[in-house]
Amino acid sequence: MQGLSTETGDSKRELRFFFTHALVLLTIVLAGFAPSLYLRVAFDVPPIPLYLHIHGAILTGWFVLLVVQAWLLQAGSPEVHRKLGSFAAAYGLLVVVGALMATFNAVERDLAQGITFDTSMAEIAPEVGGELTYLNFIRGVVWGNITGVITFATLLIAAILFRGRPDVHKRLVVVGTVAIVGPALARIARWEILGGEQGPFIPLALLTLLASIAIYDVFTLRRVHMATVVAVAFAILLRVLGTMASTTSFGTNFVRSLA
Repeated sequence: MQGLSTETGDSKRELRFFFTHALVLLTIVLAGFAPSLYLRVAFDVPPIPLYLHIHGAILTGWFVLLVVQAWLLQAGSPEVHRKLGSFAAAYGLLVVVGALMATFNAVERDLAQGITFDTSMAEIAPEVGGELTYLNFIRGVVWGNITGVITFATLLIAAILFRGRPDVHKRLVVVGTVAIVGPALARIARWEILGGEQGPFIPLALLTLLASIAIYDVFTLRRVHMATVVAVAFAILLRVLGTMASTTSFGTNFVRSLA
């Protein structure tokens, strides 16, 4: 996120808001993946392949980097922020590669454990949401992740192009990052009180994260910033298209091909 050239009350308030938003996103990731990644030695979980450790490290690094960049602006170090921005732009490519690496290997890894496309999710992971077959579940996951990565990559490229417009830049970066927080929310949704991945928690959480930016805009600008409108609309549109694609014959056959 590009630094602001002034230190007005409004700019300081905006920096605090986006720093807090970045912290919330990082907290979601840490909470969601604590049992299966960060604190796995303390939980009874099966081993995971090396590439998933790499994937986890890359994605975690992005959320940490987002917090650091937001903190640098709030701490009054825009020059350091700009220098680190070049690294962040390149690191975004790693995020895309890491996310797709995990997504495209998920089906093969699950089937290698004896799961079939017709296996009921109630047998595999009841907390995910009972009545689905594995095929119905995984095609939603795969297409949700693909559209999330496309949203992230597109908005990150746009943010780089608009790096001279801090108000636009930071909104594009944050909305793009919200687009890839879905897998962490899915793990949190498995907590017993939240009703599983097929319940309302994930869409409500995503909408809350996006709506909070629009609400902030209204309170501070008396309108929703155009960058927020475009970025949020784009993120929601791609998520809807991903959901639709997952139920088509093409979407289903694509997921089957990953085996």
